[in-house]
Amino acid sequence: MNKIEQSLIDVTFELLYKNGYCATNLNDILKTAQTTKGAMYYHFASKKELVLASMEFYLEKMLQYHWVEPLQNSKEPIETLIEQIIRYKEMYYDEESFLEIKHGYPLSNFILDMSDKEEVFFEYLEDISTRWTEAIEQALRQAQKNRQTHTTFEAKEQALFIMGSIGGAITMAKVTNDKKVLDTSINVLITYLKAL
Repeated sequence: MNKIEQSLIDVTFELLYKNGYCATNLNDILKTAQTTKGAMYYHFASKKELVLASMEFYLEKMLQYHWVEPLQNSKEPIETLIEQIIRYKEMYYDEESFLEIKHGYPLSNFILDMSDKEEVFFEYLEDISTRWTEAIEQALRQAQKNRQTHTTFEAKEQALFIMGSIGGAITMAKVTNDKKVLDTSINVLITYLKAL
């Protein structure tokens, strides 16, 4: 990926995350990326294609780095899941991270804002949500197989609950603009996971 293409992807994701799809127009992307329409169209056929490439670049990275790889390679899946939830939460405290409480949870934002705009957005967001949930589900199944759980539960149902809890915790912190709300919600989720 060359410098212009990467810049367009970075800027588009940041603007989508902070402003939403409808408020992110092509002129703002080009101005922020300091490039031209011609350069953009050389790399991407449309704003839709650029938006999709931007989501895929960042959300895939997040999925693989924070969830799939650590959980696949773990001998203690529930402990690893807890560690990854804490690491994800800590990104909201890291000044160098693109995540900010006032802007919320990228996946939830995009689902609420974009899944009804274009079929291709809906399909991608559904796919990444499914794969994210499946990564957690597989970790829970492995914990059951390893006899590292205290209770009997349906792994798929728990994975959906965990995904919803993470997104909900960040959303509630966004609504209140208070990281303490995020800390409290995540601590309750961790206590729950330790009891599984």
